[in-house]
Amino acid sequence: MKKIIVISTSLRTGSNSDMLADQFIEGARAAGHEVEKISLAGKDIKFCKGCLACQKLGKCVIKDDVNDIMQKVLNADVVCWATPIYYYEMSGQMKTLIDR
Repeated sequence: MKKIIVISTSLRTGSNSDMLADQFIEGARAAGHEVEKISLAGKDIKFCKGCLACQKLGKCVIKDDVNDIMQKVLNADVVCWATPIYYYEMSGQMKTLIDR
């Protein structure tokens, strides 16, 4: 059994990418895996300041929802990203989280 984190980056609940994430979760659970979905809707995600404190401390010094999300990601065996595509690119929320 794998521990799977699914990160839905759409800010619109019930969007196409959010529904695809739910279908992935259903299949993963049916296969016997432990799955947690994290939606970025309503999350406080600030921009990286480039201070490099994370390299010394092992976590970001900015106080928002990112440290909790990243702790779950680090403890997962599999991470699945679900994102809408804007201008042939991932959502801004996903990019901001990845930058952090």
